[in-house]
This record gives sequence, structure tokens and C-alpha cells, in this order.
Amino acid sequence: MKLFSFLVINLFCMTLGKRCRGRAKVGSSCSARCDYSTGRWARGGCSSAADPVSYCLTVTAKECVLPFKYEGALIDTCTVQNSVNKKPWCATAVNDNGEVLDGQWEDCSPNNEEYCNQTRGECEYTCESLQDRNTTCSFEFTGESKLGMKKPAQYGTCDDESGPCYQPHSCNVECKKLDFCENFLRSELFFS
Repeated sequence: MKLFSFLVINLFCMTLGKRCRGRAKVGSSCSARCDYSTGRWARGGCSSAADPVSYCLTVTAKECVLPFKYEGALIDTCTVQNSVNKKPWCATAVNDNGEVLDGQWEDCSPNNEEYCNQTRGECEYTCESLQDRNTTCSFEFTGESKLGMKKPAQYGTCDDESGPCYQPHSCNVECKKLDFCENFLRSELFFS
């Protein structure tokens, strides 16, 4: 009877596939999942939230040209850089290199949507299977800027609720069945 039980459970465990090992990086708004047929990480479900289609305007209702280059930096929102009146401004015309033309800028309208003044950053997740069989999830958050000033990258773990990339299930691994199988095969039944 023990031999029959062992063979049934062993067959069941073999059909589960391989445990994922190593590391995987997935982009913003995506999750990683273990592909048990190959034992490799795969990109899971991804969602995309497109920015609304609308224009950023100046106080005189001219359309801002975004992004634009100013003093060698690429600016993708209204900016307060070198603003004498401390109000955000944008380019209204640029040259072929994307640089602001002299005198071709205006203060941005205070009625603009928030995305005219700041850009959202993006989260990139890294899933790693460790030797101790635990899976860790970490993130890198980059690309955020406010009023033309880039914010530094942030790093942390996916389960940190205070972080910008809180996604506790970004590294989606269901190992309970595999753990059961591996524990069973190491049990007294296997060695008796």
C-alpha cells in the first residue's frame, strides 16, 4: 500500500512541473508568474493606464510643446527652472533639436491638468527565487518629475505599503503543491 501511495503521489508531483529559480524583471503594472512547464519566470498579467489625451496650455491659451530641451535637459512638463515670477512655464516653439526658441515660451495655465506639471514614475519589479526556496520581490521606481525637476529613483520591496510600487502579488508563485510534493518525497515513506 505504501508503494502504491508513493507512486500515485510521485506521479502527481511530476505533473506539477519545475519550480522557478533565479530572477525575473517585469515592467510597470505587470506581474511575474512561474511557468512550471519550463521552470522559468514569465510575464504575468499587465495592465495599462494610458494618460488622458489633452493638451497643456499657457495663460494665453497657446499649446505647450512638450517635451522640450532647456539648458541641455529634456523637460517633459511645465517647469519652474529659472522662472523669475516662480510660476511654471513651457515652450511654445522649439527648433529641430527640440530646444526652446528664444522668447518662445509662456507661463502655463493654472487650469491645466496635473499631468502638465508632473509625470508619473514607473515601477519595474524584480522577482528572485532564493536558495532557501523563498521568493522575494523588489522594485525600482523611476521617471517621476514635478515642474520639470526629475526625482531620484526609489528602491524597495513590493510589500511595502508606504512605497510607490506597493504590489504584494507582483511575484505570483504558488508553491504549496510543490512544497507538499518535495516534502512527501523526503518523508519516511520514501526512505522506509
